[in-house]
Amino acid sequence: MALASQKIPSSRSSSRASSGSTDSAGGRFGAGSVIAIAAIGAATLGGVLLIDRGGGDGATTQTSIAAVVESTNDPVPQYAPALVDPIASAADESTAAGAIDVIAYTAATDGAATELSMQTAPELPATPPSGPKGNGFDGTTPVAAPQQAAPADASTPGAKYERGMSLAATDPIAARRLLSDAVLSGMLPAMEATKASEALSAIGRQLVFNPSINANDPCFFTYKVQAGDSLGKIVRQQKVSCDPLFIARINGMKNPNALAAGKRLKLPKGPISAVIWKRDYRLDLVMFQGDERVVLTSMPVGLGSANGTPTGTFQVRPGSKLLDPEWRHPHTGEFFDSKDPKNPIGEHWLGLQGVEESNSALEGYGIHGTIEPESIGRDMSLGCVRLLADDVAIAWEALKDGAEVTIR
Repeated sequence: MALASQKIPSSRSSSRASSGSTDSAGGRFGAGSVIAIAAIGAATLGGVLLIDRGGGDGATTQTSIAAVVESTNDPVPQYAPALVDPIASAADESTAAGAIDVIAYTAATDGAATELSMQTAPELPATPPSGPKGNGFDGTTPVAAPQQAAPADASTPGAKYERGMSLAATDPIAARRLLSDAVLSGMLPAMEATKASEALSAIGRQLVFNPSINANDPCFFTYKVQAGDSLGKIVRQQKVSCDPLFIARINGMKNPNALAAGKRLKLPKGPISAVIWKRDYRLDLVMFQGDERVVLTSMPVGLGSANGTPTGTFQVRPGSKLLDPEWRHPHTGEFFDSKDPKNPIGEHWLGLQGVEESNSALEGYGIHGTIEPESIGRDMSLGCVRLLADDVAIAWEALKDGAEVTIR
């Protein structure tokens, strides 16, 4: 391998005697001396070199150049043949191929001292060790590439959270997919889970609770209103898994009964369920099932005092959804009429029925509103899940009879 002509940068020092200067290996370079440099094998700058000190006795020192070596287009300088042969012989003993390029450098001849910046390297063994060669100079064994750190696993909840947050403003559909996976894994720390749920709610205001239709959104499809249609009829015929009032809400209809033929409506594709997180005091409305689940929106909740809210899988008890329900306090017997502003239940009720052996016998639990908004985010109920008035209205409309509700 041919080595480009190189010039070793030198520096002058008035503090050194003109008879010569000493390198870091202890040698002396006199003015006018010829210094031959033999680069072994693949010859990379800073690699092991053999330096003849110019004394004419063939003595060589194994060194590595620490200084920056400047490239030059000058021809290879003249060298003294007597200095080359000993170097070639020493190199032949150290490499199988013996491929050597020799460059000579002539020190200053004006009597001034020249200092070469070098540092001594370990001695090159006279006899190469047995076994495969891998010193990077013999050209037979490639030098192993430095190992790089393994890339972060993009499938982890943390990675999905980071990616989803970065896409929220530019690609809300992709961001919703990633953030939903991260949140529903249940593995995000509380702070990240809260930020993700806030981002999902913002995306929900854009994609869900907005009459505009995004053709790329897998959660919805469009329906053209026919003459004689009503929202109830559309829900039944299209097998939509929600209350007609939810259709009116996401389409921005002020009057659910005012349907004009030819109007295009946005309808949800999949079943809607709920996941309630006790640690985070949050309810997520979720569409689809399994790995396809996405969060439509999130809302804060209040829970039972003394950890009174049970956990597990439930369903909305068929026939239990009520508007303006009356209620009797189970402990005191106090009765509240449906129109009583002091009714703690508020204006919506969804009864829960356990579907697991551990909770199937539980009764009286449900999701409802509250007249105590300060109880949201706290443990103050008798065990039910409390929501703010606007939020419980959405949950009531979105969750049909039999809808799955998971409390974790």
